[in-house]
This record gives sequence, C-alpha cells and structure tokens, in this order.
Amino acid sequence: MSPIERIQEQLRQLPVEKQIEVLDFVSFLHQQQTAAQQFPKRRPLGQHPAFGSWRGREIDALDYQRTLRSEWDGLA
Repeated sequence: MSPIERIQEQLRQLPVEKQIEVLDFVSFLHQQQTAAQQFPKRRPLGQHPAFGSWRGREIDALDYQRTLRSEWDGLA
C-alpha cells in the first residue's frame, strides 16, 4: 500500500474537523516547500563574488575610503 493510500485510509476514519486540520497542515508543508525552492539558502559571505575584491591590488582600501570621504566633505 502506498503512503497516499495509507493516509487516505486513516483520514477517512477521522472526524471532519480533524480532516480539515490535516488539510491545513498539508497546505503548510506545501508552502514551506515552495518557499524553500523560491529562496535558496544563502551562501556564506566568504563565497560572495564581491568578497575580497580589493585583494591583489596595490592600493590600501582604508586609505582609499578616507580619501573619498575627505573629497566628499569638501563638497558639502
């Protein structure tokens, strides 16, 4: 007997209120599955393409940031 047949057999033995609860639970499980497919798990930050974008450059990222900020401060 398949799982669906076993579920149907047991479901028929429940009162209507409990059948509705089972339906609600199945809908919840379906929503979880759909959400998991739509939103794949996030990868760690270290695997993001932008991570380490300053690596291998001859420039210090913090000095570059300070320079930009000082230029912006001069525009205000």
